[in-house]
Amino acid sequence: MRTIAVLNQKGGSGKTTTAVCLGAALAERGRRVLLVDLDPQYSATTWLSTLPVGRGVFDLFADPRGTSLQAVARPTATPGLDLAGASAWLVGAEKALSAEPGAETILKEHVAALPAGAYDYLLIDCPPTLGVLSVNALTAAAEVLVPVECHVMGLQGLAQLAQTVELVRRRLNPALRIAGIVPCRLDARTNHGPEVVAKLRARFPETTATAVRENVRLAECPSMGEPITAYAPASAGAEDYRALAAEVMAREGGEGGRAANS
Repeated sequence: MRTIAVLNQKGGSGKTTTAVCLGAALAERGRRVLLVDLDPQYSATTWLSTLPVGRGVFDLFADPRGTSLQAVARPTATPGLDLAGASAWLVGAEKALSAEPGAETILKEHVAALPAGAYDYLLIDCPPTLGVLSVNALTAAAEVLVPVECHVMGLQGLAQLAQTVELVRRRLNPALRIAGIVPCRLDARTNHGPEVVAKLRARFPETTATAVRENVRLAECPSMGEPITAYAPASAGAEDYRALAAEVMAREGGEGGRAANS
């Protein structure tokens, strides 16, 4: 199983959209996907949940021995895509975990306890901060996918994020690496968007992935409760996330496929 944290501490980067739509695109291609909503804003849960989640993933941290990741996972309307949803309870988790010894490994232990072969991919929608919950995601994952808004302001914070990933890699998770930078909200009608993509490709030549074009359908689909592949399957957004899924899948069996918790 490949475990991928979708992370950017800057808001408006397309983080949740990427986690949801990439998960749906992978499921569309026959992969079994579990999306873990680790964001206290629980946008992915609001978007996809079809069943009550209760306290959701908060219970993984509040009662780690009495709750399992498999127990909080629920099917979504997208075949092959399950959701471990979040709730408003998660807001208090950062403070509660800050004084807990070994708190950064709780999610890793839950991921390791999943039955072998249950999922092909585990995607973690991380909080827009670099706190305890994000460190949990980085400790549990082997790969990090970083959505970046195609605007010069979107480039800010990338250096700090890279430093955080490197620090977690050295201290907690030697398998961790940045597997992809995903340029999002690209408006190709302007000069600015393509220039930002060019800067990303120059700075991260080995990891800059498929660019996701600005698309009104992507903005609409959360309110419809569907990923872009279901809501507007012929749209540019669906095309781009399918291309990203193909790019992610092309690395199966290689370095990206050897997750720390496999």
